[in-house]
Amino acid sequence: MTRRTFKDCQLLTFVRYVWNDNVYEDMLFCEPILRTKSDVIANTVQQFVTKKGLDWKRCVGICTDGAKPMCGKKTGAITQLLKLCPLASWTHCSIHREALATKTMAPELKNVLDRAVLIINFIKSRPLQARLFEILCKEMCRSHTALLFHAEVRWLSRGKVLTRLVELRDEILVFLHERNTAFVEWLCDENFVMRLTYLADIFGKLNDLNLSLQGAGNAHIFSVNDKIRSFRQKLQLWKQNIEAENFDCFETLATFLATNELIVPGGIRTEIVDHLHGLDSNLEIYFKDSMQKCASRMWVATPFQPNQLTGISTQADEQLIDLSEDSTERLNFQGMNLIQFWLSLGEKFSLLSTEAMKILLPFSSSYACEQGFSAMISLKNKYRNRLQLSHSLRLKVSHFPVDVSAVVNTFRKRAHCSH
Repeated sequence: MTRRTFKDCQLLTFVRYVWNDNVYEDMLFCEPILRTKSDVIANTVQQFVTKKGLDWKRCVGICTDGAKPMCGKKTGAITQLLKLCPLASWTHCSIHREALATKTMAPELKNVLDRAVLIINFIKSRPLQARLFEILCKEMCRSHTALLFHAEVRWLSRGKVLTRLVELRDEILVFLHERNTAFVEWLCDENFVMRLTYLADIFGKLNDLNLSLQGAGNAHIFSVNDKIRSFRQKLQLWKQNIEAENFDCFETLATFLATNELIVPGGIRTEIVDHLHGLDSNLEIYFKDSMQKCASRMWVATPFQPNQLTGISTQADEQLIDLSEDSTERLNFQGMNLIQFWLSLGEKFSLLSTEAMKILLPFSSSYACEQGFSAMISLKNKYRNRLQLSHSLRLKVSHFPVDVSAVVNTFRKRAHCSH
């Protein structure tokens, strides 16, 4: 993935691989590039792989977001790289797809979100206002003393931003009353607050889904699809509850209604039901392809189901039959995660293990890059804007113990003595 820092764009790539019968994730490289163009990205990756003597034939999958320079059909970076490794497949980042599925909402709900951002910006974008608001929150003994900025590129921001706004609503009203702003009318409008609390709840649940799609080692296409199916079933349940005027599934909204002894008008109830239905439909659209891929490869997730075929070769089907009747491996399957199970079969069922790892090993999301860019913020700032990030970032994000003295000795530079 690419991200701009000061004048430079940084191309950050991570790799997941098998070593000593374990799966590891680590940063492959971080290089500055002049432009976020598809040819520049593809050439930078290709040059690094060639320089390090890596074999493209061992690449089984590439995961990126859905940006045009990355996944353009004709000249995208992925299109160019897949020509070098035709056996690999491209995966659209699951958390990016989930974020795209949540963008569509009714104009009334979108208006509430936009107004919430205006209120936050009115307080947060002015340093004096922010300090005065912090003092007010401390005087009112609140655990939080600041609002949070909303940013479209930060996929978890909406739920946290709206939840904090709802939590500090009383303090905001006191603060805004002293300044005679029109924002007070919005926060005193019961219909506005109902929509606001619903958005805080639903985006909070989407944040939880987003976090569950991330993780090292065990996050694969089957676990992602399981969580998406589970969330879609919850959407159906919540929709039925709202239609029955049961709001317990949305805690913040239910608390506001109970505290103020209010009833949700039919129009707002319809908006909520339509929004939940739209979320369900969008998730189906964005995850349809990966669901279909999983359906044709279920032998990997459920190898002990009878009458299954791999569709790879007769030899693979024969090994799958032998595996399905192996009672010892059936017991091992129940006590191990999916990736470790298939790694353990490397000698006994080598063909099946190899084919299964080609499906399980590729990243299902670009969460590692997002974590890398978050770490980059603390390393490269206005005081160190000429810093070459590669070595420093590797120390920051690597899960392996680093021999710092050996790294320092490789530079063979005399340290500056203190004065």
